[in-house]
Amino acid sequence: MSLISRTTIAFLLTGAAVAAAEPVDVGFRVGGYGFHREGDQSADSWTECRMNGVGVFASHGVRGPLFVEGGLDAYVSQAFPTPSPETDLPIDRMSGLVSVAAGARTQLHSRVRGYVQVGAGVELTRVSVPYGAAEGPKTVRDQKTMPTGFFGVGLDLRVARGTYVGASFRTLVMGNFDYDASRLEMESAWVEPQPDVVFDASPDLANQGQFYVRRDL
Repeated sequence: MSLISRTTIAFLLTGAAVAAAEPVDVGFRVGGYGFHREGDQSADSWTECRMNGVGVFASHGVRGPLFVEGGLDAYVSQAFPTPSPETDLPIDRMSGLVSVAAGARTQLHSRVRGYVQVGAGVELTRVSVPYGAAEGPKTVRDQKTMPTGFFGVGLDLRVARGTYVGASFRTLVMGNFDYDASRLEMESAWVEPQPDVVFDASPDLANQGQFYVRRDL
């Protein structure tokens, strides 16, 4: 066999090995998250601004157990499954989340994989809140673009060739607003609410749970 032929075969085999080590998958997920209530140590402390939503994602193997992931999710504020206290400011929030992450997987069983990941992204959110019930209902609105970051862990269960179902848990750092209605009512701007006062965002912690289906391409 000529040197050129051997070189060509070696190149093809190396390329196949690299391709096999770099899988690509796509998936669909549903989930929810809630922010932590400052000073609350009870079991319901992660219910502030409860958000539920859906998303799509794709991941690509890099080398060995390492992978990168990109996602696009849409969330809206919901009272399910844990209604907010009546003392909370009734903010209506709709958000789109664009995220990228890097992680590592490990095989725990012939059908089960575990992984960890860290990521960052941006939240595009539209928020509104009613006010002035005594003088007739009014609404103050705002739109914001805010950075996000997260750390997550998850498990994949292979249910068919190339098809997995799984669950993940993430702790996020995201922008959140003041839900203390009594404090805001003391602000002079609340007489005629100003968006930059009502929706003055600051970094806050949220816990997120997701269920998903992913498919190897």
